[in-house]
Amino acid sequence: MIDPILEFLYGLHNRGIKLGLKNIESFLKICGDPHKKIKTIHLAGTNGKGSTSSIIAKILQKNGYKVGLYTSPHLINFNERIRIDGLPISDKKIIKFIENHKQTLIDSSITFFEATTALAFEHFAEENVDIAIVETGLGGRLDSTNVLSPIQTIITEIHYDHTHILGDSIEEITSEKCGIFKDQIPSITVNSDPRAIKTIKEHALLKNVEVSFVKKEDIVVKNQTPTSVSFSYESQEFTMPQAGSYQTQNAILAIKTCQNNFNHLTNENIQLALDQWYWPARMQTMKENFFYDVAHNRNGINILTKDLTEIYNKKPLGVVVLKNDKINPQLVEIFSTSFEKLIISTIPSKDILNKEEIVSNPLLKKFQFIEDLNEALTELDRSEYSGAKVVFGSHYIAKKVYTFFDFSFDNGVI
Repeated sequence: MIDPILEFLYGLHNRGIKLGLKNIESFLKICGDPHKKIKTIHLAGTNGKGSTSSIIAKILQKNGYKVGLYTSPHLINFNERIRIDGLPISDKKIIKFIENHKQTLIDSSITFFEATTALAFEHFAEENVDIAIVETGLGGRLDSTNVLSPIQTIITEIHYDHTHILGDSIEEITSEKCGIFKDQIPSITVNSDPRAIKTIKEHALLKNVEVSFVKKEDIVVKNQTPTSVSFSYESQEFTMPQAGSYQTQNAILAIKTCQNNFNHLTNENIQLALDQWYWPARMQTMKENFFYDVAHNRNGINILTKDLTEIYNKKPLGVVVLKNDKINPQLVEIFSTSFEKLIISTIPSKDILNKEEIVSNPLLKKFQFIEDLNEALTELDRSEYSGAKVVFGSHYIAKKVYTFFDFSFDNGVI
């Protein structure tokens, strides 16, 4: 039975987040150092890690490679975090790993994310993947995944998020992300903020890392519909079956990474892979003009609303559920200016803004509050508004959103 195993694993959350590599290195040694047996590509950044990772995986799968993919958090099932060729890890594999290492996990201070990371590396090594695409959980320098010796690193867009841990400035946040740089191992990034670029160059110089900079202005969005986006880059043209202008830069990071490290990749095969690519909860159409997106920080929400406004030629209606560390004046300004109407809702979770925190916050008094998420979704769904409708703000609401729309998640298969 998987339930008691997952209950034990989730119980490790009580140990909190412990940044640093000592714990994970010790535990991986007990596991036989599986991370040293696999070839990897390692990603850090604020937004776009999951999308970029999954696009790389899909392109390489389409070209005959056996590909591991490690992302977080999950939407519905824990198994989603660890995939090979799009298929989530089996319950059997999870049970075996925990049973083999349960006493070590009890006796040590290993955290949930450290245990999960070790499980992913062991799974990839046992299944002899050709390549594993691994995204950091938080930051980079002290993240548990930073024990890897990858063939390439990727820094996706950097913005303000987790500032209580990573620092209050773009320079500090970027420095933490650049902690995944390894001596003489190439990297690629799409950042346009001068502060981020300067910091990336400084860290690259220290590590003798050659960094390729993808310029956003070289990516031209040709057309965007509710279910697709077409774009060009360096005379190459591509289409993706999911809306979101931000996905174009994630796609270019993925395409160039694949082209730089693997032979015999044609544009035709890359496009075939993009045609089959699917990454849930990113401008995901739930019905007609109703979307679900996990955007939760200023930049992510700003881009989301801009895209929906551009597609429908009017501001969207929204329902938002946010973690309790996300509210700030800048974010509330986006709420005020970018939505025709915004409803704030909540779910029972210690990590989510609750009713008392919402109604007592003076920044949020101007917005409608509906405590029950189903009721909030119902109100938006009944509206005859011809613009976009979107529920956003968190991975935690995925199960409720998919249940409300009677949407089949397919157990996380991508």
